[in-house]
Amino acid sequence: MRGKFVLTAAVVLCAVTALAGCSPDTPAPAPSPTATSASASPASSPSASATPSATPTSSAAASGSIPTSCDDLGSAATRQQTVGDLTSQYAADFERPAPANATTDLSCNWIQEEVAAVLIIISSASAADVESGLASLPGQGYQCQASDDLGAQYCVSPGASTDTEDVVVARDGTWIYLETVNVNARAWLSEISSQVFG
Repeated sequence: MRGKFVLTAAVVLCAVTALAGCSPDTPAPAPSPTATSASASPASSPSASATPSATPTSSAAASGSIPTSCDDLGSAATRQQTVGDLTSQYAADFERPAPANATTDLSCNWIQEEVAAVLIIISSASAADVESGLASLPGQGYQCQASDDLGAQYCVSPGASTDTEDVVVARDGTWIYLETVNVNARAWLSEISSQVFG
């Protein structure tokens, strides 16, 4: 009887071992995940290549920075040349063209009585809102084009007179608005754009 039991146990043990030997065959589809990941890897390859296309844009934006003070805009020499003869004024609550849902990061205003003025507003918004904002500017009288010098979209609108000008420079999630009266601020705007967009 005991011999029968030992024999039965041995047969069961062999069967279990044989099944255990089968189990690698069942996981053999485990390469199927590898095959799946191989097939996913080409799929993620295109997305990866799509992501890098977005990454350079954002990394380019990240290489610059938005100053926290009006006194840090551009170089000291160009800033002095542009607004050195003007008086800095309170610059909040100006309503000018801006993207939807924009947050004002910096607003600066300089004037010289009724003779000259410079207003700069730097705002942040989602890239999609900035794109929509740019698309709406031609309907407000702006002429827009890509600017290699500024590394962003450049839109300009003649002001009420020949001595006034409104300019928008925007890229990714950043929007720079510049309004001038009797002041040429182009060189300073170029420096500010390099500073902000990198």
